Amino acid sequence: MVEGFCQEDRLRTIHPMVTALKQKTPHTIKIEYVDEPVTSFGGLALAERLGRRLRLWSTLEGLLPSSEGYEWVDVVKSMMLGLLSGSQGTYATQALREDAALLSLVSLEGAPEEATVWRRLKGLGAFQSSGLLPQAQSVMARRTLGAMRRSDLVLEGFVPVFGDGTLQEGSARREGTKWLRDKGEGLIWTTVFVGPVLAAQRLAGEGEGEQSCLRSMMGEVKRSVLKPLGLAGQALVLTDSLHGDEPTLRQWEAERLHYLSGANKLERTESTLMALPDEMWQDTGARRKLKWSASGVCSCWLQCEGWEAKRLLVGRRWMRQGEMIWTYAGVLTDLREADVRGMMDRGLSFEQAIWRLYDAKAGMETYYKDGLSDLGLHHPPCQEHVRNSGFFAVAALAWLLGTAVDVLGGQSPQRGSDRRLDGGQRKRPRPRRMRLWRLRRELFALPGRVKRHAHEMTVQLLGLSSRTQEFFGQYWGQICRA
Repeated sequence: MVEGFCQEDRLRTIHPMVTALKQKTPHTIKIEYVDEPVTSFGGLALAERLGRRLRLWSTLEGLLPSSEGYEWVDVVKSMMLGLLSGSQGTYATQALREDAALLSLVSLEGAPEEATVWRRLKGLGAFQSSGLLPQAQSVMARRTLGAMRRSDLVLEGFVPVFGDGTLQEGSARREGTKWLRDKGEGLIWTTVFVGPVLAAQRLAGEGEGEQSCLRSMMGEVKRSVLKPLGLAGQALVLTDSLHGDEPTLRQWEAERLHYLSGANKLERTESTLMALPDEMWQDTGARRKLKWSASGVCSCWLQCEGWEAKRLLVGRRWMRQGEMIWTYAGVLTDLREADVRGMMDRGLSFEQAIWRLYDAKAGMETYYKDGLSDLGLHHPPCQEHVRNSGFFAVAALAWLLGTAVDVLGGQSPQRGSDRRLDGGQRKRPRPRRMRLWRLRRELFALPGRVKRHAHEMTVQLLGLSSRTQEFFGQYWGQICRA
């Protein structure tokens, strides 16, 4: 019996018989069809249970209107769970539709067919434009972050807020397709992560770009996610050089958000850093992993044409092995020495501390693998922008639910590995995230028999190894306590 079950969701494991006799190779293989309430995705009980614990399903039911045929909340829920089980695009619900046991497990009477999903995407796009689905995303993100341990979320005293865009597959026939220099054509999908949690998303439409989408979303993330959790003062916005210009930086400053933004697109960045004397550069030595034979950091003030005031520029230069020419990069920030005092007390200079924080952005960029690769979101399923907008809104909720299962279910002191900080101090292990494909393979795709009696449901997980039983039991117990 796995600990942590509750009255409305009971989970039981069946131990297979183990024999020491050697199995003989069969000469024939027979196939039989048995009509029994069994599903290949009994582990989706984790997602269903967490959706209830975080009141996701009731929130969607309260936000979305009723409709003829399938209720809107049932359409969204079936698409989310279908995507988490491995289906993609408008076919997200097809396998779920034909899995009676899984429908019973997730408390759905049925799931729409592919044609119905395609038709409903237009309405979901309207809900995205009207703010109903973004509101559900914000509520879910806030509740997930609120249930996380702060120590798992905070990085050097800051809560990293990562804003970026990605270019999705586009074509001349697909509405909203844009052409970007050095990147080609495609749809621009912009996202905001708070830690590992996808807090907001937007598919750029006519007259919109990554910068305008990010600016509009960041203020809402602060108001609806960060501020209610008391995290606004700790937030540190991390963006690439596309957003290192006056309109965007001025908004971060007006919102009183700390920021680190790449400055490499500004013409004056490289010329300013190149003109600095060697005495202003702090030598940081060679970096073998990066194949740098030498490197250094510095800080100075930068004021471009049209700026109302100067801003702090923290520079870095490095020389690649076998070269004799420096390469320069810069980052703009409103942080000062008092903001990174803890890192400086461990022996880092102010400039080293800034670059260590900014380097965390590279790790957060890997979050896109979950959505683009594991959920198949690199390929928008429709030609019309409104339908694609609705699809990405629902897919973002599925992505968030999968992340929540991992970060909340996987909270454990044993998860992760010890890391030593400068000065030999030992820091409590930070949890390792699981990609959605691995979450699906190890926890969702578990054969299970589903039984219902009155208001009680039992899910019997079949043929699990002792390691999988222990692993699943850990997640189940943590989610039931979330």
